[in-house]
Amino acid sequence: DDDSENTLDVEGGDECIILTENSIKYNSYPYSKSSQKTGFYCDQRSNRFLLSQYTNQKNVLDLCCYSGGFALSAIIHGNAKYCCGVDSSYDAIDLAIENARLNGVHVVNDDEEVEDNERKSGKIEFVREDIARFMKDKLEQQAATSSSHIDSSSTNNLTEYDVIILDPPKLAPTISGLDRASRKYHALNRDAIKLISPTKGGILMTCTCSGAMTQKDGGQYFLKMVSNAALSAGRKVTLLSVHGPSECHSQCVASFPAGAYLTAALFHVSPIG
Repeated sequence: DDDSENTLDVEGGDECIILTENSIKYNSYPYSKSSQKTGFYCDQRSNRFLLSQYTNQKNVLDLCCYSGGFALSAIIHGNAKYCCGVDSSYDAIDLAIENARLNGVHVVNDDEEVEDNERKSGKIEFVREDIARFMKDKLEQQAATSSSHIDSSSTNNLTEYDVIILDPPKLAPTISGLDRASRKYHALNRDAIKLISPTKGGILMTCTCSGAMTQKDGGQYFLKMVSNAALSAGRKVTLLSVHGPSECHSQCVASFPAGAYLTAALFHVSPIG
């Protein structure tokens, strides 16, 4: 078959491959030296679609969004009202914006024209920022709105997030770095849980791609860490389900233990009070 319409030569000799996952198109640069691994994380395919089932008319925050997979799935499949994707990488944010345009999704503050009949419902925004700093700033703004000394009209544009995805890079490459990584995971999950709407509650999908974290204590170590983060956040969480990589990723504890590396845990976060 002629695959020419699914490839695009770009400046610098890097080849752009257009791939389709669950009917959503993505630009991928598997031969670029700047790409992460193959340029696309297929292992989260089923988890992206699963998460979209919770996003109908919701405000969604995708932390460490990379190429925008969870955010785009929430908009296109989940009919989300608004999505914000955050990543510290300029290249990742540029790629996420490319992918939104590719699928006819309106990007907030994006000047590129998209035909109305091609535009998907919902709004999407991509922000280049360290996610810890982003959450800290949002929590400070959230605290300001609850202060009786602050005029609410000056902060009425703040978004309450109903659904948050936290999918950071590998923080524990080896078992020796697990304790340090656990503290980082704890802090990130604590702040993500705090950002879930305090009035309505919502959904948190939190992930780890660190095999050391996923495999410790039969998978319970990561889940206990999230529970402890919820205690620190002063919120109640209920575990709904736990998932691994998509079916195309082999998992056999006996012959290939390294295949058990990804955990995607889905929690309900209760409102305050």
